Amino acid sequence: MAGTRVVAGTIMVTNAQGESFFLVEKNGDSISFLNKETESGGKLPMGIIMKHLLEFVEIEADSLRLIDLANLKAEENNVSLFVFDVVERPDNPDTLLSDSDDVVWRRSKELTTLLDAYDFGIVPIYK
Repeated sequence: MAGTRVVAGTIMVTNAQGESFFLVEKNGDSISFLNKETESGGKLPMGIIMKHLLEFVEIEADSLRLIDLANLKAEENNVSLFVFDVVERPDNPDTLLSDSDDVVWRRSKELTTLLDAYDFGIVPIYK
């Protein structure tokens, strides 16, 4: 069994106007889900990705709710994708970001290209 695996995640926030946005990592002109390597015998994957996500936003951990967990296949690797929702409904989601230029919020319709890169058994639908 491999010693390391990759776990991915995103946070969905719905603003006061009812628009949903997802936290993604910028890679030049493209975007990706935030991800982190795990090691056997270490912390649980959900805790690893939650801690990593919280490094980029000014949100308390108890404000996050797990709303979906999907297993993806990317480049011959199985990746667990954790999707969290934020309890708060800010007017502007950017106010939740910490001072990192590495992450941005994207509307769900902007994730089409990103989602096409993965093989989903069942694709979750977010509005």
